[in-house]
Amino acid sequence: MGMKKALVIFFLFVACNRNYQPKDVGSLSILEYPDNKDLNNWIQIDSQYSKVYQVRRYFENFVKEDFFEEEENKIEFGELKWSDMLEYQKKYAELLNKYQKNYNDSKELTRFVDSVIMLEYPIIDDFVTKIFKFGYD
Repeated sequence: MGMKKALVIFFLFVACNRNYQPKDVGSLSILEYPDNKDLNNWIQIDSQYSKVYQVRRYFENFVKEDFFEEEENKIEFGELKWSDMLEYQKKYAELLNKYQKNYNDSKELTRFVDSVIMLEYPIIDDFVTKIFKFGYD
């Protein structure tokens, strides 16, 4: 009986760990940074999270220091998750590859993909527009 009980507990533990991790991956608001341990775990699960991290850091070059802590931005963009940005980046790359043969000029291709993807991800369009709007350092 003791061995069966231990085996059941072991399988329950393994099942819980498998179910727990994916639910949390990328679930943090893009306005915040995950701690290093979580970020490294996310990157192990999907290496594209390293690109999301790079973009998030890049955004800081275009906004005032407290942009990501401002209450207005938390209300407007607090639901935008790291996983949303990951999905957006993957979709963007997919669209570039899909339509590349239709365009000789990369600027035209980028403009076209921007117009298509922003319809699918309007909150990211709003977020990026606000980051790059004039008036921020």
